[in-house]
Amino acid sequence: MNMILRLEDWGDRHHPAWIDFIRIILGAFLFIKGFFLFEHSILITNFILTHNLEYLNFMTAQYFILINMGGGLLIASGMLTRFASLLNIPIIVIEAFFAGIPANTAFINSNFALSLIVLALLVLFLIYGSGTISVDNYLNTHEDS
Repeated sequence: MNMILRLEDWGDRHHPAWIDFIRIILGAFLFIKGFFLFEHSILITNFILTHNLEYLNFMTAQYFILINMGGGLLIASGMLTRFASLLNIPIIVIEAFFAGIPANTAFINSNFALSLIVLALLVLFLIYGSGTISVDNYLNTHEDS
């Protein structure tokens, strides 16, 4: 636990401003990806049914959509960035796994390399946090006493 707190403290002290713009782009990408998954949720359900993935169900697909959209908004705005990144990491790992399946995976809208880039960025923001251009920073610096 102490190591996690030291890593978060290090990330807060060594956060270049240009990384905030990458965080905003990543959040927007995740939100758009979640919206795309929402539009094609019937394809996700058909994929689950045709590949006999009993452990996945429609609720799991809805969870993916909710975390992509909600987490994307949180990451883009810089609010609870570490938490939103942590929730998105398992989803991106699963999407990277399914990106290798050739049979009609257009609903995932990703390939393996893109999933790895997004995964690396999520791990980066899990360490670095929100940064200076964020809602978290604004709330911390404008406390009402």
